[in-house]
Amino acid sequence: MKKKYMLMGVAAALITTTIIGGSLAAIQVNGEDVRQDINTRSLNIELTGSGAVEGNLYLENAMPGGVIDKDIKIENTADTPLYARVTIRKYWGDYGADSSELTKDYSKDTDKISLEVNGEWLEDENARDGGETSVYYYRNPIEPGTEPVDILKSLKIEADLDNSYADKGIGLEVEVDAVQTYAAEDAMLSEWGIGADIDENGTIIAIEE
Repeated sequence: MKKKYMLMGVAAALITTTIIGGSLAAIQVNGEDVRQDINTRSLNIELTGSGAVEGNLYLENAMPGGVIDKDIKIENTADTPLYARVTIRKYWGDYGADSSELTKDYSKDTDKISLEVNGEWLEDENARDGGETSVYYYRNPIEPGTEPVDILKSLKIEADLDNSYADKGIGLEVEVDAVQTYAAEDAMLSEWGIGADIDENGTIIAIEE
């Protein structure tokens, strides 16, 4: 599932956000299903938040030094608790004549784009990719039927941009996937390639690759 949002302001121009929802079948560990009774459609997560609909969203005052409120949330629509992972990619780019596609400009500093992420997400610092990619794990299982969980609250465009950033667009991609809580440590190792330290309350307290 992909959803695109575009935010256009006076100076910062265009921001394109692509959101990818995910679903998983029963987790494979050592070639065997951990749990046979979970089918593909039962592990589902949805992204919600302000403007979380198909199409475009235009905001004013998207200028250098400004903060853009953009609350993106994750909701467990499955019938079982899930652990969630989110991958966020940010970049500068140039957009075409129809303003619907953004071509990356690798020469621009992605650190000039600051993201405010909910503090309940644990960042995998080993997964950082030159300032463009960040990976986070929600510390606690997300129960079905509960309130959506904040991922991204806002983004800030640094004030000290030079003229080379004029008319540039900002691309923001958010990808979310999940694993079941049953045999969670094995599932995370198999699906995500991480070793997770989970306490007796089900909280992820540390991760390692």
